[in-house]
Amino acid sequence: MAKLKVLLDTNVIVDCLGAREPFYELARRVLLCGRVGEFELWLASSQFTDLVYILSNGGAKSRLAPALSALQGLRSFVNVHPVGAAEIDAMLATGWKDPEDALLFEVAMRVRADAIITRNASDFETTVINVFDCEGFFAWLSESVGLDYSEIEF
Repeated sequence: MAKLKVLLDTNVIVDCLGAREPFYELARRVLLCGRVGEFELWLASSQFTDLVYILSNGGAKSRLAPALSALQGLRSFVNVHPVGAAEIDAMLATGWKDPEDALLFEVAMRVRADAIITRNASDFETTVINVFDCEGFFAWLSESVGLDYSEIEF
């Protein structure tokens, strides 16, 4: 069986790398499982500049180096899909209320993602790809795929 492909919304990365409570632990678990190869994690190339900005508090010099270091670590195990004209054109044609979410959906379609993980599932106007928060993703893995992480200490 091919590995599941999971596209992460920016908020999941910020929850983990920024240790945002109460979301940190489940976001960390998603990243750890991806790191050890349980499934493939994906980001859009455009998310990296957003993450630099968010994690460095708007580019603050004192926070820039730690933000870049954290993203280098993330990049060592996360796949990146380059956003190009095709994804931009598709996003512009959707009419979704949130263009960033529309763009992530287009990237998810291009990489043939099995799921999108976000804290804002209702923002993704799709039934084509499974959309979950971290907790829902682990429940889906248990119920649909037979992978149960509830008893593993992280």
